[in-house]
Amino acid sequence: MTLSLNIKKFKVKDTWKDYEVTLEVDLNRLTTSRAALINSFWTGAEDRVDEEGEDVVRAVIRMAGHELICAMLENHGARFTDKQKFPGERFSKELHVSEGWGGEVPWDNFGWCGIRVVAADVQQPSFEELALTEATS
Repeated sequence: MTLSLNIKKFKVKDTWKDYEVTLEVDLNRLTTSRAALINSFWTGAEDRVDEEGEDVVRAVIRMAGHELICAMLENHGARFTDKQKFPGERFSKELHVSEGWGGEVPWDNFGWCGIRVVAADVQQPSFEELALTEATS
């Protein structure tokens, strides 16, 4: 017996800096109970669910986007499309093996959590975007 695919795309975007990641989510894998387990691993679980209208699956997808954006910024940013497989696979694997996300699954790149990143536009500021002023006491 095979499960039918239930994969949907979601964008997680920072509204201030325009950082954006596109995630594919296997909703057969990221069930409500699995999302509740992932969400409850960290403090602030109830606040995240409240922010997403009591939808724990959406809260976990948004949290994954946040984790991925932070990881990309630590790596000096990332910009790739769904046509470029390697960056998405690399960042997805980093998410999956991070504490609380359940690990990898050998036969696909959705991981135990059912989430993978397929595109990103997360750029650190360039030198020209920064301003230098003398600080006064």
